Amino acid sequence: MNFFLLLTLLLLSFFVSLYDFRHARIPNWVTMPLLIIGFIVNSPHPFGIYIFLVSFWIAWKLGWMGGGDAKLWMGLIVCLPSAYQMPWVIPLIFFATGTLQILWRIIRGRTLTGVRTPGAWRTFVYLLIILAQELHHAY
Repeated sequence: MNFFLLLTLLLLSFFVSLYDFRHARIPNWVTMPLLIIGFIVNSPHPFGIYIFLVSFWIAWKLGWMGGGDAKLWMGLIVCLPSAYQMPWVIPLIFFATGTLQILWRIIRGRTLTGVRTPGAWRTFVYLLIILAQELHHAY
């Protein structure tokens, strides 16, 4: 994969995460171009990627995650060429970051349920793992 593309996606994810923390939303002008470009440039995708796309859409519609977070995940997944996607990492990231959020709430004495928290930062973790894998294979 083009290292520049991966670095660009990582920086985009970082700034979108900061915006999400501050404003609790992710604008469509960020997510929709990712989806469109990803589908044009990288289609067709492996079948498993479509399962993740549908899963994120269902999670959004059921209120399990915000629409901006779901669209950001979908956009980043389709923007990555299939050779560099690591779908098995996505559930691990959600489990690990969810566990960290629960532990943070316990430590801070906050309620564990019924709280909406920004989730764009999870995409940053995912892209860091992909970057680490890319650098590992490069050297």
